[in-house]
Amino acid sequence: MIGGPRMMTKDFDPHPGRTFNEEFAEAQARQAEGNTGRARTCARRAAGMVLRERVGIGAAASSYAPTFILALRRLAGDFAFPAEVRAAAARLVARSKPDRTSASENPAEDAEIILRHFRVWKS
Repeated sequence: MIGGPRMMTKDFDPHPGRTFNEEFAEAQARQAEGNTGRARTCARRAAGMVLRERVGIGAAASSYAPTFILALRRLAGDFAFPAEVRAAAARLVARSKPDRTSASENPAEDAEIILRHFRVWKS
């Protein structure tokens, strides 16, 4: 890989300066175009931003997880949260099927499920 592996640290941001609203809007736009792979990528980042704000993502010992993806994987199995939220997280991080389609047929909706829960949830 040119330039070495991607850094997956708390400081790594593939789109510095992008907001949740920008990521979520792009997820919706790409999904409307039929580009579910790109929609899923943007939806995961949007959901990760919500998790970073609400439960903490980063290198600190008190963080829920060190990265967006690991936070979504943890959320998928965390029974402290509703089944609908866990299922949405699981779909967003599931590996692509052999035919290269996503387990998440509606990534923007999955991100929205997570957003709705965490916008009202109090730690």
